[in-house]
Amino acid sequence: MQLRDLSDVLAAPGPFVTVHVGAESAVEQAADRYDLAWKNVLKRLEEQGVPAPVREAIAGAQGAHDEGEARLVVASVPEARVVLAEPVSTRPATDVVQVAPLPDLLPVVSDLSAQVPHVVVHADRTGADVEAFFDSTTVAEEVTVKGRTLHLKKVQGGGWAHHRYQHRTENQWRENAKDIRDTVMQLAEQVGAELILGVGDERELTFVKEGLSQPWDAKWVELPGGRGADGSASLVQQRVRDAVSLHVAAESLQLLADYAQERGQAKRACDGLRDVVEALRKAQVQTLILTTDADTHSTLWYGEDPSQLGTTRAEVEAVGATSPAEGPLLTVLLRAALATGADVKIVPSESEQSPQSGLGALLRYADSDV
Repeated sequence: MQLRDLSDVLAAPGPFVTVHVGAESAVEQAADRYDLAWKNVLKRLEEQGVPAPVREAIAGAQGAHDEGEARLVVASVPEARVVLAEPVSTRPATDVVQVAPLPDLLPVVSDLSAQVPHVVVHADRTGADVEAFFDSTTVAEEVTVKGRTLHLKKVQGGGWAHHRYQHRTENQWRENAKDIRDTVMQLAEQVGAELILGVGDERELTFVKEGLSQPWDAKWVELPGGRGADGSASLVQQRVRDAVSLHVAAESLQLLADYAQERGQAKRACDGLRDVVEALRKAQVQTLILTTDADTHSTLWYGEDPSQLGTTRAEVEAVGATSPAEGPLLTVLLRAALATGADVKIVPSESEQSPQSGLGALLRYADSDV
């Protein structure tokens, strides 16, 4: 799933049921505990008067206890249809069962904010296993490239025959690398990879990297480890996760540096609720920036159109809303951001360059440019 896919969720008619259930796999009777949690969810939905067809649809989206730290399910009540069912990394303090005009998408937005599409290449001199990921766990595609091998008679000593053997062998490695490289670039294009991680034989990886075209050559990172089933698979997986985490941290630092520069020049950035709301109304926001201590308790007013939002009912009526309603602040902001094609990033509140109010935005254009 990508951030833009959430627009389809918001396009469904409300009210919505949002269910956010924690999951544990490293405990005794994990599956039984998870099933019990979902039975309690369905009971609470029945007590809240949610129709049976909606409850049945939600029950069918339960998933398994070992698919993530938690499960987020959103259903449209009028359509009795699940519009979102995803494993998420944030486990709620207590399971959430909510019926409201708008869905709570923050848990999945938080994950997507840190999502890094990437390709992992496990190579040796006979081929490679190439995996493309949309995020840290979701495999988009796996391809095994079977290279061609040379069956040459062993040459004694050195001399011209030995050198000819070495030359032909190296040419074969290069041919194998070309097949691997073509697969890597194809999968990288498919997922929009931000990283290409190479693991395995150093010589073969060098040949693969040499022929990568732009922009893929700049996204290459080589990691220690091998291709074979030698017990190092878990170590390689951890190194991949570490590389992805490092990339997320670097991207956050760059985003905040850009934000601080634009804010300092009073150009393409804003800080604080009122300015961000105004920018969202004008579809001016390129990236909505939330800090880890952003306000999760306040409310905002909103209208039928996602761009109709404000701090008071009168403010929303002034921009054309005929039936204003009040909802959770972050939910209303996310609705407006997603509907206007803005990106959303969640950054550490501890950084000096983070929005001081917990809420800011990089803008597509400055008001002075209009």
